Amino acid sequence: MIIFLEKVREKTIFSFFEPIVTEPLELMYIQAILMQEKITSYIIDDKFKLDKPNGAIPNLVILTGYNVSENLIVSKAKAYKNKYPTVKIMVSGVHAQLNREAFRTKGIDYVYFSQSLETFRTFIKTAIDLELDYEKEDNKYISNKHKNNKEDKSNYFRKGVDIYDKLTDSWQLGQDEVLIKSENISPDRLVFNDIKSQTRYIDKTQVALVKSSHGCPYSCSFCYCRLLNNGIYLKPDYKRLISEIKEIDSSYIWVIDDSLFIAREDALDFINNAKNEYLNKSLIIYLRADFIVENEDLMSELKSWGIDEVIVGFESEDESMLSEYNKGQTANIYQKAVNILKKEAIELTALFIVDPAYEIKDFLRLYKYIKKLDLDLYTISIMTPLKGTLDYELRKHELIETDPRKFDFLHLVLKSKLPKWLFYSLFYLCHLRLIKSKRIRKMIRGNYEK
Repeated sequence: MIIFLEKVREKTIFSFFEPIVTEPLELMYIQAILMQEKITSYIIDDKFKLDKPNGAIPNLVILTGYNVSENLIVSKAKAYKNKYPTVKIMVSGVHAQLNREAFRTKGIDYVYFSQSLETFRTFIKTAIDLELDYEKEDNKYISNKHKNNKEDKSNYFRKGVDIYDKLTDSWQLGQDEVLIKSENISPDRLVFNDIKSQTRYIDKTQVALVKSSHGCPYSCSFCYCRLLNNGIYLKPDYKRLISEIKEIDSSYIWVIDDSLFIAREDALDFINNAKNEYLNKSLIIYLRADFIVENEDLMSELKSWGIDEVIVGFESEDESMLSEYNKGQTANIYQKAVNILKKEAIELTALFIVDPAYEIKDFLRLYKYIKKLDLDLYTISIMTPLKGTLDYELRKHELIETDPRKFDFLHLVLKSKLPKWLFYSLFYLCHLRLIKSKRIRKMIRGNYEK
């Protein structure tokens, strides 16, 4: 059996600047399972010029991508079907987990929505083999015996996956599944080792991604991470996380958990394990501002054990907006959080959101606030209800855009209070301070030197 694993990337405004370039981590997890099962697979990713191998004909193609790639994924599936008429197509990934119905379409055979890699292993060992073995001449089952055998075994692989049934021209919907404990599976990093020189986070190069938790315990209304795994949060195993990090040959490790530490005891657990393993890595992590302020005394030690940069969702300086977002913290702690990080020489990327209802005064207030905080690096996104969230369902009737490519946080998908041209002008003017950013300049110099 030959399986192609393709990362489908839709181009956005950032595609021209590429401030962040990361490996297709989810495919590396899948490839680890396939390697254990002795199944031949190839990762395909245009960004890294990882092309389809010459002469190889896939039995299965697994496509994954972000929300903006929804239409492109469907288009890719049809293209594969045209080129390889007998190939099976699966769509997986975070967007598919919450939007299964978007991919129940012609050209796609499976929509995998479980977070479990062990469930995927079971699927590969049963469902795919049965489909490939029993569907042969003219796409019909060889015999009723085979058909019955397939039906008898269906319970083994219906968890976490929707399956298109050719015989009935209908979709058989899979059973929902919740992870109750994390799985002891690490991604295969052979591909990463070949492409790591191309990866980066702004000015930091050779950046490897690591994922150690599932879901998120917070209830921010704009984020769909909290909806993954049916809302059940599984915290990291910090001992295992540090062991995995130590094995990665890379300058920087970006831990992409929504918040690496939820409570003080989490940070203490990390510190104790880092000491035991003598961790010597530079880490980029996500933290909340309230955690930083409430645990100021730990930040120095966290710095000494590898925390090089934190990404913090500030969202807004407006208390009413934070309440609307159900952020669970107030803006009066942001200045203190910034000061703590500067004191400990921990770099910061601050994340802000502007609302389509913003007026001129709101943009001016935000610009002044960023200036007051003296931020070297920040991002500003346009509030975008993400498909699959309650926000999306509540505001679906307000949408002025339905093209998935426009849901990239850089386009208005809801009607703005200001004229559109003025809203965009003010939105980009709020980025002017980034021209002075030392890290942005370093990134630009690095690109120029290449």
